[in-house]
Amino acid sequence: MSIKTPFKIFALVILLVSTSCTLTTPKNRASEKNKKLIAQANIPKEEKIPTINEVISNEIGFATLKKVVQSSEFETVFNGKGPYTIFAPLDVAFNKLPPGQLEKLLLPENNEQLAAMMNCHIIPGLINKQDIIKAIDEGRGSVKLKTLDGTRLIATVKRDRIYLIDNNGNAGRLMETDIQATNGMIHTLEALMLPKK
Repeated sequence: MSIKTPFKIFALVILLVSTSCTLTTPKNRASEKNKKLIAQANIPKEEKIPTINEVISNEIGFATLKKVVQSSEFETVFNGKGPYTIFAPLDVAFNKLPPGQLEKLLLPENNEQLAAMMNCHIIPGLINKQDIIKAIDEGRGSVKLKTLDGTRLIATVKRDRIYLIDNNGNAGRLMETDIQATNGMIHTLEALMLPKK
């Protein structure tokens, strides 16, 4: 065996090693580049659907309703399982109360009155705008909706807008409808529904 043969074998091994290194390097670079591209990609994140309470807490038009909810047991109810349909009074609805009446309702000794008022805005189950319109059509122009405490509201349509009427004759128009929450549905209302006097 000559000295040239081991040298040839050694040279062949070096050639194979260097070739294999040069072949894998571009693949490794491509793989790293792909990982960076994937990390930088603008993949939309799934939006978390809020609870009823979270919607009320974060919407500007519910500043007064937020105070009412926080000073009553309804914060727990609106974070609960549900489902509920809420006719949520906007700030403009509370502004129609006589001066000082809201502040009086928020006092701890008036919790029962506050709860009675809030119950007039809550219906067990999920009811969207189309459900209300369908029920009004089937009821020949109006339908009675039973609230959480058994109060009945009348829903009717006037000039393609849905109105709610309480037992005292107070009427309010639904403004924005079908706001989804994890535990129910919210429809905004321009007037307060009040328990029977």
